Amino acid sequence: MNRKRITYQLWTRCRDVAAALIAACWPGRDFAHVIALIDNSPSGTQNVIVFGTLGALFAVSLGAAQFGLIGLCLFWLLVIWLIR
Repeated sequence: MNRKRITYQLWTRCRDVAAALIAACWPGRDFAHVIALIDNSPSGTQNVIVFGTLGALFAVSLGAAQFGLIGLCLFWLLVIWLIR
């Protein structure tokens, strides 16, 4: 595989995770609407939306880690519940 294709696949997966989390927290908006919103934004705004969401997810996971294994399990259950 070439580097460009791997980068595109990684970007697509990051965008999908961010869109699923945003759609779960934004009433009245579904996954497809958030994907379209991200795709229609300028590339700089796309980066801010996707990496900002994933960065916030990482920061919350660090907070959950302060409560040990139970905190991490609750964090991941919440993430799975939001996405599903």
